[in-house]
Amino acid sequence: MKIIKTAALSLSLFLVACQGLQGERQGDYYFSPAGAYILDLGINTFRGEVVLDERCDRNGGSTTFWDGSGRLFRVDYLNVENHPMIEAPRFASDLTLLNLSLNSYLREVVAKAPMITSAEASYREFLDDADPKALFAIIGINVDAAKVKDDEAESGTYYYGFMLFKRGDLIYVLQHRQPVLMPEKMKAVLLNLAAGMEIPGRVRDDTDMEKLRRALKKMAPGGTNGDPVRLCEPAQG
Repeated sequence: MKIIKTAALSLSLFLVACQGLQGERQGDYYFSPAGAYILDLGINTFRGEVVLDERCDRNGGSTTFWDGSGRLFRVDYLNVENHPMIEAPRFASDLTLLNLSLNSYLREVVAKAPMITSAEASYREFLDDADPKALFAIIGINVDAAKVKDDEAESGTYYYGFMLFKRGDLIYVLQHRQPVLMPEKMKAVLLNLAAGMEIPGRVRDDTDMEKLRRALKKMAPGGTNGDPVRLCEPAQG
């Protein structure tokens, strides 16, 4: 580490479109709020267009990415010292903090989502040969779309992959959704996402924000109603 839409395309057309967009987005980077990380948007993790949504406060932030195949990715960063969801004990080891953070996600985020009827840990592994060391887990969830008014949501079983690691005072939580349980593929996707990150990032300014908006409009032309993103304010302390 340097640190549910669907697309019905033929394989040949998909490959041409994906290669073209990958070339266009070379040199495009996502600068997260609070300077937590920089993500290379040219990594081959994303297929086709990329749209995103940001949420952040003084305790951390979350950015959700959707690519042209309707695949969901999310990168969160949590301030270990102040985050109320973790309630970390003093002098806890990094592995303890990662397990506490994952358990907090299952309890406070996954279990409380209105459309999720059940959630169960299907796989958990500590990647002690990664740099930095990371906790990897897959959670199987059952979704009932009738519980929310969302035309994009579909009922069924999904698998959410989590990869957590700590750098400095922040815990990073990388997430990806897949329709079937494939641990090795899930791990590879999340490791590739992590490899595209540079930590720490830099606190972005108005110029960075404008570049980001232009890059995202280029990646998702015609389908974003003029403003493809929800962005936090430029400076988050």
